[in-house]
Amino acid sequence: MRITNGIVASMVTVALAVGAGALADAAAPVADAATVACGGACMAIGPEEYGLSYVTAVSGGAVTGQGIHLAKAAESASEDFMLRNEGTVAALYKDGLIGASLRFSWPSDEVYEYVYAPDGVASSLCVGVASTATQGAPVSLQPCGSSPRVLWIALSADSIGGFEPLINGSDANDRDPYVLTAGRWASGLTVEQLVLTDGMAATSQIWASWAGVYYPSRQGATPVPTRR
Repeated sequence: MRITNGIVASMVTVALAVGAGALADAAAPVADAATVACGGACMAIGPEEYGLSYVTAVSGGAVTGQGIHLAKAAESASEDFMLRNEGTVAALYKDGLIGASLRFSWPSDEVYEYVYAPDGVASSLCVGVASTATQGAPVSLQPCGSSPRVLWIALSADSIGGFEPLINGSDANDRDPYVLTAGRWASGLTVEQLVLTDGMAATSQIWASWAGVYYPSRQGATPVPTRR
């Protein structure tokens, strides 16, 4: 199955000069992610609503069902994730992993798993939901590769400045899909129906992969578009 494919190792990292926004020298060393141990292989995802300030973090130990929330960006192993590209919606539909409604609506969009990797050690747990996506379902760590519930479709049609909605792979509702949604910074993530206003998604529902040293004490990084 495609879910066992290897982790995407190359992530574009662009450091920003403090207060100036100027691009750093392209020859500069690859920056670390949340922890030095995880380094350039790791990333976290953050919603457009909070910019660089808050990113995804695991609420406790690496166990199935552990909640995922937004935490202040810091050098913390709880913010270490690895991005795994699983291919397109059409390819995963062919493998029997994604439903027909998603295949016909977004066949060419890319599908990802977000693997929890504290201190750079990939666990067998991924960002997902415990059962088929429904309104308000909590997001938690679930076994990687186990079901469409740990797959996330990056919806390129609603991309805004590198941020995109992430539809859960278990969704069968292509009219109002269930997407990863941020609440207040300390609360747990959920999946909610996508909200569009004048054709634009809510800022709490569009996400980007943060690469590089993104926590404020070590400067920051630009958002790397989730769709690769």
